[in-house]
Amino acid sequence: MIAKIIDTNVPLTAAGLNSNASKRCQLSCVSILEAVLSGLVTVVIDSEGECLREYNRLIYPDFKGSLAEQFMLNMLQYHTVARRVRSLDLERDKTGEYSDYPDNNNTWTTDVNRCERFDPDDKKWVALAVRFKKDTGADAPIVNAADRCWLAFEPHLQSAGVKLEALCRDER
Repeated sequence: MIAKIIDTNVPLTAAGLNSNASKRCQLSCVSILEAVLSGLVTVVIDSEGECLREYNRLIYPDFKGSLAEQFMLNMLQYHTVARRVRSLDLERDKTGEYSDYPDNNNTWTTDVNRCERFDPDDKKWVALAVRFKKDTGADAPIVNAADRCWLAFEPHLQSAGVKLEALCRDER
């Protein structure tokens, strides 16, 4: 099983909804989504539905029938089928932060403009990667298309044992 955590910017870029992405970047995102849709990649999400709500809010409905919408429908259809979608429980501490997020003290910083602090909406993806590794001993990389802040925090992620699969790394 190849497990991956798919940031929402991947299906959006695959659908051509990222005007800053090159055609090559878009095709890389299409390739990952095709692997998901064919069952070659298991998508890791949280059992509380936070990931699905984000996908739904930003992707669906897409009345054009794009690959992003196909991804969303696939997630809804298979979210209880373990070989297609792996749901993990993410515990929270007394302050409401994810217990598995490695920087709840918010010490991770960068000098990159607009990326000084880690995006609170992206903490769930990191907590999922950490929880998956604790549960299975394997990595589930976070797949990112076009958010340069992920690259700015890559050294912090690596020190926490989280792998980043940046599909459009050379476009930053």
